[in-house]
Amino acid sequence: MKTILETPRRGAMVVCLSLVLVIAGPAILSARGANENPSTVTVLGRGEVFAEPDQAAILVGVQLFNESAQEASAEMRRRMDRVIDALLALGIPEQRIQTMNYSIYFERDYQAPTLLRECDRVPAGMYRIENMVRIMINDVGRAAEVTEAAIAAGANQMYGIEFSFSRPEALDAEARSKAMADARVRAEELATAAGRSLGIVREISEVTGTPVGAGHARLMADGYGGGPVQPGTSRYSAAVQVTWELE
Repeated sequence: MKTILETPRRGAMVVCLSLVLVIAGPAILSARGANENPSTVTVLGRGEVFAEPDQAAILVGVQLFNESAQEASAEMRRRMDRVIDALLALGIPEQRIQTMNYSIYFERDYQAPTLLRECDRVPAGMYRIENMVRIMINDVGRAAEVTEAAIAAGANQMYGIEFSFSRPEALDAEARSKAMADARVRAEELATAAGRSLGIVREISEVTGTPVGAGHARLMADGYGGGPVQPGTSRYSAAVQVTWELE
């Protein structure tokens, strides 16, 4: 009799425990589902930095025409030697003077009389020879001085002036920092309007592919001295997309 009475009690305890697990189960799953899919807000922040360039690249060269390629090449060598000597006299290191283009073209004269064009089967025309150098300077205030010195020495082509920065990464970092601050302000405004507050940051991504004066050198219009060269300011911009969790 004693053994028979104990068996039902153990069975009853098993049933009670089972009921407790069944009741508590759905509540636990619901809480986990809420944590796995929290409410969020996603915004796009933008930042801009304006700064004055601290270095410049000046593109100048010589262009000549001659019926003889050899004579044109010899004259080009003499003219460019004078240009390089003038730049070195200004204190510009030779390592900062780089040849960017050296080319010889034969330009046919299609307006010449037919008899002249067919004489000895040699086409009428002239050889055009060009030589362009790139001059890097760290003092943008000397851009006009360097340009005029090159022209006075024999350069007859001015391809432009490129202004840039020696440390663009610092400007990029500042622009990104401003973009993050802008994103937080936007997100806080939206959260407040919804009666919520910002929690932790869930995701950050930098938006690329929309360069708006983003640190690239500017090319000035061609000119031949005779006036000041203004480097002005350049703009660095950054954009970030940030997602916050709402509380």
